[in-house]
Amino acid sequence: MKRTVFFSLVIVAAMLIGVVPAQAKKTILTPFDKRDWHVIAPQDSDAPLRDYAILYDAGGVDGAVGVIGIPSMRTYRHIRCGTDMHNFPFSGSNAGNNNGTPDGKYFYVSDKGADTIIEVNIQTGWPERIFALPKPFGIHHSAALSPNGKYLWATGELTGHMLKLRLSDGATTVLDIPPAPSAPDYPDTGRAGKYVFSGNYYHSAVMVFSQDPFKLIKEIPVGKNPHGTNVSPTNRIVAVCDKLSATQSIIDVEKLKVHKVIPVGAGPLHNQFDTLGKYNYISCFVSDSTSKIDMQRFQLVDEFPIHYRVGHNSIAPDNAYYCSQNKFSTGLFTPTGIVFAVNFELQDIDETSATYGKSVKLIPVDGEPHEGRQIFATYIQRWNTGKGQEMFSKGYDLGDVHISFGEKGRPGLPANIHPQLEPIHVGNSSRGWIPRDDGKPGITKEGDVYVVRVKGFSYGYVPRFIHVPQGAKVRMIYTNIDKAAGLTKNPDVTMGLAVGGYYGPRTFLIGVRGFSAYAEFVADKAGEFEFFCQHFCGPIHLEMRGTFFVDPPGKQASLSVGDYDEISKQEQMLDVREHEFIVGTNKLRNTLNEGHEPTI
Repeated sequence: MKRTVFFSLVIVAAMLIGVVPAQAKKTILTPFDKRDWHVIAPQDSDAPLRDYAILYDAGGVDGAVGVIGIPSMRTYRHIRCGTDMHNFPFSGSNAGNNNGTPDGKYFYVSDKGADTIIEVNIQTGWPERIFALPKPFGIHHSAALSPNGKYLWATGELTGHMLKLRLSDGATTVLDIPPAPSAPDYPDTGRAGKYVFSGNYYHSAVMVFSQDPFKLIKEIPVGKNPHGTNVSPTNRIVAVCDKLSATQSIIDVEKLKVHKVIPVGAGPLHNQFDTLGKYNYISCFVSDSTSKIDMQRFQLVDEFPIHYRVGHNSIAPDNAYYCSQNKFSTGLFTPTGIVFAVNFELQDIDETSATYGKSVKLIPVDGEPHEGRQIFATYIQRWNTGKGQEMFSKGYDLGDVHISFGEKGRPGLPANIHPQLEPIHVGNSSRGWIPRDDGKPGITKEGDVYVVRVKGFSYGYVPRFIHVPQGAKVRMIYTNIDKAAGLTKNPDVTMGLAVGGYYGPRTFLIGVRGFSAYAEFVADKAGEFEFFCQHFCGPIHLEMRGTFFVDPPGKQASLSVGDYDEISKQEQMLDVREHEFIVGTNKLRNTLNEGHEPTI
């Protein structure tokens, strides 16, 4: 080890005097067409009985959050939450790296398909509340927590809105972000309680908001189509992945302007800081690699190969491992159904390790990986030791912090009850698979049924605008007409179609080449609803959208014409006996007392 350190020092000294090119890297990438995608580095222990950390994974299309051990990469369980799981923070504080500083109590995961946020109790492992967001909203991400852990910010990508949510009761403030098209995406909060940062995909800018009062301050131009936006643990910079510019923009938090632009690799999507803010790890979708950035020098210092088409990512709480959550895996694993499994890849990022920079685990996962966050396993209590009653009623100590679940001001959750919510979100619909339908795209009426045929391809839909009258019986047939996209070893590209919000759980269709997927439902609520591809299909996947209108009698639906007060109740998500655990709705829209909602 000492020889390795000495050699590294020699290389650094040589770089400084110009003997070795400054761009030299520790890891050499094998050309794409010469990689053996199934080989990983050997490990000392293939499956330790005890994992020191737990990875929670928002599983996208499986409607669940996966619970995976680090470093064994065993899947312990899935927590069924809703329809289309995306980003989330742990409760506690936003201090630290992307994992925050958890208190071991909850996490809050966004459901893009159903347009909700679900609160999950980490200790029981079950959802406890559903935040029924004001409608129309169209959530994508909710990863931004206030320093005091009492507020959450979310992006309304499908409607061009931003939202501030009070976690005690679901009260909100909603901002409209002009000009259209506007797509707020991937928020994060400053650690000092001052700012909220969020990319705006179509504006190619990062928006800056004040936390209290919640208002837009400015937009900072960055590279084309920004994706992951993260504040460093030091609170000095914001790192932004410029997806279609192959760069990372570094924003100075004090000056609120771009300080540096770093070339990082093709298709940068998401980034993860270590706990010190020393390094930043970036997922590069097109180049199948992880880029490692030195945040003191603002330079690319290493690059690791990925197996393959990485999207989201996560980092261990002790900075020893980095998990690459890969979007495409067709051809890697044994088929188990119509839809191929994707994969998670664990990389050793400990610079003192013999397997530094190598992949040490590669596992298939279901769903379509989105946000991943990791927590030390010791945060989760042992409830089977006979002390459960005392911990349940009185709380417990986590280090020098006392943890209790009996807080006042949590509507519907008395201190002696922790519900076990399991959404019934696919009710009132019928879905299935049929041989490929070659009918002309558009709307036809067959008897009293409106047959809606939609064709999907990289990256769009035909038709893009669909109108049906309120009360119509609808049969939606979705057909993937794409061909080889050149992005996987296997040419098949899987796509999706989901009508976001009220109809999301009823229309959650996955398009596999050679088949058509269908959904049958009644369009009983009027309104304007964006439909989108919920199954990752390529680098421009986020732009694959259209609009589904359910027109009320004598009118045309819009974002201001529809049954939004009724839709906001989200009562279709749970059994009627559990509606007390749904909080928020349009009744609490714009009811926060801005300027008097302290976030620190």
